[in-house]
Amino acid sequence: MQERLEAANQARLLVQQCHTAVFSTLSVKLQGHPFGSVSPAMLTDSGNMVFYVSDIAQHARNLQQDPRLSLTLFQQAEQGDQNEQGRVTLSGKASPLSDEQSAGYAERYFRLFPDALRYRQAHDFRFWQLEVTDVRYIGGFGKIFWLTQEEWQRPLPQWSVAQESSMVEHMNADHADACQLIVADHLGLHGQPVMASVYPDGCHYRLNQKSVFVPWNQPCYSAQEVRQALVAMTNKARAA
Repeated sequence: MQERLEAANQARLLVQQCHTAVFSTLSVKLQGHPFGSVSPAMLTDSGNMVFYVSDIAQHARNLQQDPRLSLTLFQQAEQGDQNEQGRVTLSGKASPLSDEQSAGYAERYFRLFPDALRYRQAHDFRFWQLEVTDVRYIGGFGKIFWLTQEEWQRPLPQWSVAQESSMVEHMNADHADACQLIVADHLGLHGQPVMASVYPDGCHYRLNQKSVFVPWNQPCYSAQEVRQALVAMTNKARAA
């Protein structure tokens, strides 16, 4: 049981670290033949996936006819055997989100993927959500799991979308030095990062036109727990 819980945690961390997914849909043009494409995708707090796509994109057209979708995210091997790297495939059914539902994800999505803001002027772009029902995680040799929806999903945090935005804005406006220390200490990256998200399992920063993820030592489900985690990480980084 503990092994499966750890696998679920590692799979979720991998999804947080990898921001581009391979989309596998069933092609209308090719009469049901599998069709692959690539696009950014964002994890929700509960464990579903959100993506922003044009109605004329091939995978969007496929999903309008058959909602079955698999997303594959993987760690790119810098050298050696790619098969030794972690990868995860999330499967389920996708559906477009209403304007009201989209508003709950848009701020975080555009902080993580600011280049996508230019697509807002195109009227055919909209948010979709993949409701994840099955997870296939391979963490390397001998670490292979089919994870259930119950093992994959997490409790929702106590903060609202507006409160997350407030935490992000506060860190960037008043604690830019702490953001810099945390990213340097945890990831060895230098520069001035900008916080982009707050999740129960960690937070994203934007640095050098990329999003990077720093996990908490333990899950945080309240704003107070996030504050305590950031203070502890900042103090550790200063001491180092």
